Order: sequence, then C-alpha cells, then structure tokens
Amino acid sequence: MKVKLEKYNPKWQFIFEIEKEKLLNVLGSNGIEIEHIGSTSIHDICSKPVIDIMIGVEKDEQLDSNINKILTLGYTYVQKYEIYLPFRRYFFKLEDSDIQIPKIIGFHDPDIDKGNHNDRFHIHMVKINSDFWIDQLLFRNYLRNNNNAKKEYENVKKSLAKREWDNINEYAEAKSDCISKLLEEARIQRI
Repeated sequence: MKVKLEKYNPKWQFIFEIEKEKLLNVLGSNGIEIEHIGSTSIHDICSKPVIDIMIGVEKDEQLDSNINKILTLGYTYVQKYEIYLPFRRYFFKLEDSDIQIPKIIGFHDPDIDKGNHNDRFHIHMVKINSDFWIDQLLFRNYLRNNNNAKKEYENVKKSLAKREWDNINEYAEAKSDCISKLLEEARIQRI
C-alpha cells in the first residue's frame, strides 16, 4: 500500500474542535484534557487526513472507565496495542460508518487496523503529564515553532510515502528515527 499525504488543510482544526466537543459531552470535562496532535495539528505540513486526538486523564482508573463512553461515538477500541503501550488506550473511527468492524479488538483478535480502510480519527488516551503526554505536546509544539524541523519531518514523510508498505504501521515505524531526533532537539531547546 502507498501512504497518501495531503497538503495542509485548515479545516482539520475545525474538524478536531467538533470532535473534541462530542468527546467532552460523553466524558465530561472534570479531570479531562483534549489536545489535537499529529501532523494535522501543524500548519503547512502535509499529512494523512487523519485527526489525531490525545485525551489526558488525571487518574489511572479513568483510562478504563472511559472506554465505553468513547465507543458510543462510533470508535473502535484496540485493546491489543496495550501489549506494547500498557499506559495508553487507543481508538480509531472510520470515515465510512457503513464498514462493519468490531467495537473492540481484543488481545487475540486479528489485526484489522492496518490502514486498509479510511480512518478519520485516532484517539490516544493517557494520563496527563505522563511521558507520552509530555512528548506528544513537546514534539507538536516544536514543529509548530521551528520551520527547519517541520521541513525536515515533512521531507521524511514525503520520501517514505513514495514507498510500498504492507501496512500503515510499517510507515509509522519508519518515521521513528526522525521523530526521535527531533524530539531530542525539542528537549534540549526546552531547557
């Protein structure tokens, strides 16, 4: 499969704000923070047109107690990814609501989240001020405020998008060296 990148679209921020309101309506705002992350949150950078949302919770028990609330909005919960990131709850929502997939992909279910369908939203739910939370915001803000870093990341994405991939996870993994490098730059400049 090829990864299809699109030119930055200012509507992505508006789409995020609408989804954020829906999430706040089912989750409540007490102890919840919701951030727009990923490339669609960074002006003038190409991206897959998937809105990445990070939900921050104050307490560990909120990670599991909010799962069913999020499912009511048409998301699929991918429990099996907790094998690799046990501190994160991951969800996706498809653009086409007519595609039938399970509401929960358990630890032993086949992996159907390979990018072979059109995702519209990804949710990463973690504790506020966890390493994941801090790194995601640091990376986003660094790219927002550093044109050289933004251009470097975009060039890597464009180069990788020209290749064939078995699934979207391979593409994401291929970006990890660049992301790690830029995140380290962001940490140094933050000091």
